[in-house]
Amino acid sequence: MSLENTEQVAQPEMETPAEVASGGSGNEFLNMIPEELRDHPSISPIKDVENLARSYVNAQRLIGTDKIPMPSNPTEEDLDRIYDRLGRPETPQDYGIAADGSIVTEEVAKEYSDIAHKLRLTPDQAQGVLEYYRSTVEKTGAATVEMAEAAREATVSSLKQEWGRAFDQKVEAAAKVAQEFGNPEMFDITLQDGSKLGDNPEFIKAFAKIADFRQSVTSEDTVAEMSQSNVMTPADAKAEIDAIMNDRNGPYWDRKNLVGRQQAVARVQELWGMVHG
Repeated sequence: MSLENTEQVAQPEMETPAEVASGGSGNEFLNMIPEELRDHPSISPIKDVENLARSYVNAQRLIGTDKIPMPSNPTEEDLDRIYDRLGRPETPQDYGIAADGSIVTEEVAKEYSDIAHKLRLTPDQAQGVLEYYRSTVEKTGAATVEMAEAAREATVSSLKQEWGRAFDQKVEAAAKVAQEFGNPEMFDITLQDGSKLGDNPEFIKAFAKIADFRQSVTSEDTVAEMSQSNVMTPADAKAEIDAIMNDRNGPYWDRKNLVGRQQAVARVQELWGMVHG
């Protein structure tokens, strides 16, 4: 037996009958069979009796095995038959994709079933892809919520630092104006960084300025609003301090006006409290 024959025996399951038979010793085997069989494609590669036997054994192993024909240039119809044999459901509805009420809606379930069937997926493959999609959406949603919360906390911190004791008053006034004149859906617009428009500090400050302007030119303030009018931002408080301190003819510097000077000093102290929070 040749070396080539030995290798073929070691891997019988990987060889076709013709491949096994073609490794003969080169004897005139074809002269031993009827002439009408010699040119048959399954016989012509066989060169001796030993390889004829080996070819027969390998052929027997294939008998009874459920085989799927594989055309060399399969058409769409050929591929449909092949993947149907591999387990593709008969119809898209047979995947049994159910809506979960959140990520997979009824519409998504139907569209996905149609696509899975068109791609010739088996039920296990379709379910695996769907689970990956659901997991990805859930992770993305969680990340978006975290980003929005972080942006909201950053906005609060920034405005508290800028507005000091006037933070609550400014935010309340801005919210009132925004609710009165703005579309509620506008506040839920998602910005490029993942935060909501309603949590954007510049957006809130814009409405706070509108509220300040409205209060300065109208008489629509309630008693409660007027009682809070003395609350100032650190910047406004510092500006008033500078005005008092720079007025050399004012009561702050007039030692003869005891009452006026005492009131001016108390006001400056109050303003410094607003500056430092």
